[in-house]
Amino acid sequence: MTPRLNSLLADLPEAEFRLLSQHLELVSLQKGQTLFDIGDIPAFVYFPIGAIVSMLNDMSDGVAIEIYMLGKTCMVGVGTVGQPSFYRACVRSPGLAYKMSAQALLKERMHCPSYVHHATVATNRMLMQLSQAIACSKRHPIKQQLIRWILITLDRTLSKNIQITHQELAEILGFRREAITLTLGKLTDLKSIRMGRGELEVLDRQVLENHVCECYWIGQERKRLNFLELSTQT
Repeated sequence: MTPRLNSLLADLPEAEFRLLSQHLELVSLQKGQTLFDIGDIPAFVYFPIGAIVSMLNDMSDGVAIEIYMLGKTCMVGVGTVGQPSFYRACVRSPGLAYKMSAQALLKERMHCPSYVHHATVATNRMLMQLSQAIACSKRHPIKQQLIRWILITLDRTLSKNIQITHQELAEILGFRREAITLTLGKLTDLKSIRMGRGELEVLDRQVLENHVCECYWIGQERKRLNFLELSTQT
């Protein structure tokens, strides 16, 4: 497993990659593991290459709201390097990640302009997708929101299998469990997914892409052009 499976590290010049990779340690992240809490100044950042980590906002009634998911397209620790975290980082899907001291990143990034550029682009994309997710939740039906969530999850991991329960999906998307179960059944009828015990397997990504709303394509211009062409044809 190479660190270059993470998008932030994938296209770095060799000199920058060597500088950062000397501080990287491959670790296995377990589902439910909290990497740091709200208010913590994280001692480590993580570059996932298979694991998915939720950015959670813990409410006073005990409910934890997922505000964003972090995977192989970004770094866990965004906005928190040297600063108190505004979210709790909790592993949602187990897998591998490269761990790095936050202090080492603060030191080395001064000599890594390409990395800083990639990180800035990734942060801007995150803000764009966060704003679009708010619009999506107010405008689009549960089927399209669920498909968007599935596709985003696939983009952030290396597997077509997503470890998730109906109840967890209901809490993430803010719908009743019964509505989630009904919608998953419709996607199963389309032969786009298969549900197992605590696991969702994607069988046909193209079917999902054909049914997703435009919100998914924000920040993915090449694929969005294909989506617009398909919409025009239909």
